[in-house]
Amino acid sequence: MSAPIRFEILDRIATLTLDRPDKLNALVPEMREGFEEALARCTEPIVKALFIRGAGRAFCAGGDIGWMARALSEGRWSEMEALLDLGVTVAHGLALLPKPVVAVVQGAAAGAGMSLALSADFRVASSDAVFSMAFVKIGLHPDWGGSVALSRLVNPAIAAELMLGGDSLDAPRAQALGLVNQVVPPDQLDATVAALGRRFASGPSETFARIKATLLRNQGLDGNSLRAQLETEGAQMKAAMRHPDAREGLAAFLEKRAPVFL
Repeated sequence: MSAPIRFEILDRIATLTLDRPDKLNALVPEMREGFEEALARCTEPIVKALFIRGAGRAFCAGGDIGWMARALSEGRWSEMEALLDLGVTVAHGLALLPKPVVAVVQGAAAGAGMSLALSADFRVASSDAVFSMAFVKIGLHPDWGGSVALSRLVNPAIAAELMLGGDSLDAPRAQALGLVNQVVPPDQLDATVAALGRRFASGPSETFARIKATLLRNQGLDGNSLRAQLETEGAQMKAAMRHPDAREGLAAFLEKRAPVFL
């Protein structure tokens, strides 16, 4: 398992932990091996459910802006695109995994971090959680399945507001919009998650699989059509990255100033 991700199976519950707490668990290419191994191991019969968490004070702040800015300035397009392709693999894999997937969110879930949380079947959030589809603020398009998942979860007007505005949502508003299943005080988050884990651990695996397939089918999707949507989203992000607005947005973020877009 690669260093930026920890994975364990305990009492039939798998837990994937993003483990870059000093960077608010920002996503980097080195996470590929960890994600791919976790998705593969979660197909084992011993696993009843998967919980996704972030180490430290945040769930995931999205892509690592510093890394992205350097990669753009150095023209490392293949590395950038590989990270986007990983997002397609992860979002598709979580949707098709025949087990419940739970995102456990504390602190920031921004950009691709919010996308990752939305790719789960359930979201349990600490009351201090903050969600943001912040891509537009740095001149980028949603990725890691964020636009696809958001459009499945809320009405078009809300999806437009969140993606075009990029403003933050606190946990209560996210719950009111249907983006979060449960909000609990920070000191009750672990106990709440443990109780949910015990519930899934004693549940019927075959029925879980059938329900997940039904939920996807009832939204007019199957594995192929979902992948097509995710790949189309990824293509939009790849195009956005090559536009001058992306370079300006990333630089402005790092310089702590307002961007000046074209």
